Amino acid sequence: MVLTRDFFFQAGQMLLVLLLSPLLTGFVRKVKARLLRREGPPLLQPYRDLIRLTRKEVVLAQNASWLFRVIPYIILMSAPASAV
Repeated sequence: MVLTRDFFFQAGQMLLVLLLSPLLTGFVRKVKARLLRREGPPLLQPYRDLIRLTRKEVVLAQNASWLFRVIPYIILMSAPASAV
């Protein structure tokens, strides 16, 4: 029972960090711009950049091996696995 609660608590924390990290980046960019007496980008600009990045077309060579296609997913999944 305690392990399940701890697991969900940790998963919630990881999700919160993933969702709020672009907001922190936007805040830092906004503060830097204000220190230089500029307006700076909108606060939610990193979210827009991430959405645009996910909509981009995948570019793969015709002769790319299966390993070339699988490695990004392995790297992406190894980060949460190493946190546990």
